Amino acid sequence: MTEPEIEALGFQKTKSYKHNQYHTNRYELGVLEVEFTYENKQLVTCDLTIEEINCLPITKTELQQLNTILNTDEH
Repeated sequence: MTEPEIEALGFQKTKSYKHNQYHTNRYELGVLEVEFTYENKQLVTCDLTIEEINCLPITKTELQQLNTILNTDEH
């Protein structure tokens, strides 16, 4: 995944910061936060954080889809 791809999905860059030899760009959309971390110009990690959701109406089908996405080891 690339930054232009995440922007095409509607994510907005909310933060850009340097730490040691790394540079990170953070994008957010709703409860999803994606960070791209680079060492020099090389992408090192692309990480997803899901903000805590205290209450969310959900159907059985949606729960099954989330389970498949979040609880599989094949990524």
